[in-house]
Amino acid sequence: MYYHRSLFLMFLAGMFSGMPVLAVTEINPPFSVSARYGTITDFYPAAAAKNGEINLRNTPFVVLIQDLHANVGVQKNIAATLYRLNQTNKMGSLLVCVEGASGEGDVSLLRSLPGPIRHSFEAMLLRKAYLTGAELAATEEAADWYQQKYVITNRIMSMFSSSNRPQPVTLSPIRLWGVDDPELYRKNWRAAKYVDKNRYEALQYLKSTRAMLKEGGSKVLQDHLDLVVKLLLLRLQPQEYKDYLKHRSLNPGGPEAYQATLEAAETYYVAANKRSDAMTKNLLNAMRFHPGITAMITGGFHTQEIAANLKQKNIPYLVITPRVEVLDQDEAYRARLREEE
Repeated sequence: MYYHRSLFLMFLAGMFSGMPVLAVTEINPPFSVSARYGTITDFYPAAAAKNGEINLRNTPFVVLIQDLHANVGVQKNIAATLYRLNQTNKMGSLLVCVEGASGEGDVSLLRSLPGPIRHSFEAMLLRKAYLTGAELAATEEAADWYQQKYVITNRIMSMFSSSNRPQPVTLSPIRLWGVDDPELYRKNWRAAKYVDKNRYEALQYLKSTRAMLKEGGSKVLQDHLDLVVKLLLLRLQPQEYKDYLKHRSLNPGGPEAYQATLEAAETYYVAANKRSDAMTKNLLNAMRFHPGITAMITGGFHTQEIAANLKQKNIPYLVITPRVEVLDQDEAYRARLREEE
């Protein structure tokens, strides 16, 4: 088992676009989200609701939070949303499943730092995309009184002792659990890195070819060429990817470098689809041991696919899209994508 921050900063995975508008339903979501932090953009109550309410103590319920990787404001809004979910859950702890990771996450070292030092360190890590909103929440969320009392008592006793034994750190009430598939993750990342490195040349070739083919071409061809561009930018949403595959035979030919980049982009989406299925399976396995609310943080593409999988299994969920104030993620986003191995 390993725990790995969501370092896989890909163009598709962080997109918010394409999520369905909140469906009209007679059943209200089991909690609200402050407009300062985000909006509920989809809600599926399933058959678990009775008398217009969902009993969170007896019903597994998933809160899907869309991520915009490396965006500092979004990470802070995700953390604030998780604080709210932990209070609503009333189970003593909140399970938070994340992509780009496998196994249990441990933030006890960061929690052990003195407050002012910890806060400055967190700010630096957020700017460089080394810290996620989930990790920030797990680090900063206060433990319950019994955990705090144990730690405080032991620290007071240590003042009168010469023991070199490490002092206890409060366990986080927000438990991080990576649900990604390591092999698919690496395959997805390698394809994204190849496309990022070679997309400019491929798009330049496609630009002239696209102008020639679109003139007088059918609407089906014109629409497909638009999808090819989005494919090379890694910005397709799930339905767009399906539409691309439907007319893949219309792809224009070209030089070897262009074809290789196109193939890498397709590999990216094949792996992304498989990752969504794997994360759904691992999410459901983790939920068996954690009643109440389970939060799941993924990029927009995975969020849509996981939501569809949950709906197919008749599991209630809602989707939260964090508020975005400043699009400040590009520099850190690309830096992390290019350095990660």
